[in-house]
Amino acid sequence: MDWLGIGVLVIGVAFAVLVVVLIKPLKKLGDVMENLKQTTDKLPAVMDDVTGQAQLVLNTSNETIGNVNQQVNEVTPLFKIVGDTGEAARSLTQSALQKSNSLKTTTTDAANLTRREKYQGLYGFLSFLFYLQQNKKEVKAEAEVLKK
Repeated sequence: MDWLGIGVLVIGVAFAVLVVVLIKPLKKLGDVMENLKQTTDKLPAVMDDVTGQAQLVLNTSNETIGNVNQQVNEVTPLFKIVGDTGEAARSLTQSALQKSNSLKTTTTDAANLTRREKYQGLYGFLSFLFYLQQNKKEVKAEAEVLKK
């Protein structure tokens, strides 16, 4: 045998050893590929199921959002009424506060009159009543405004 034959023989033996060594990993790789094939075969059915469930969830969500929008539209006028009522109440209390301050000012003027003239006791009370009688129309008008 010449050197070429020995070289081919060594290469052949090395190739045979390599095949023997790689048989087990290649067999496992084949099993993995088979399992992968089985998994990918099931994938379209799973995706159809997931897509159907997602579509069901989206449809239910759309219905729920529609119901919520309808209920909000039904309740919105009530909120507007409550807001208008609050605004009216604020306006009324503002008006009542102004009238109360005006009445306080006028009664303070009467009290200052009794102090300035040094009226005491019953005489001061009578002068206060006289002052109120003089301004009776104004007091009634303010009372009517407060009733409204």
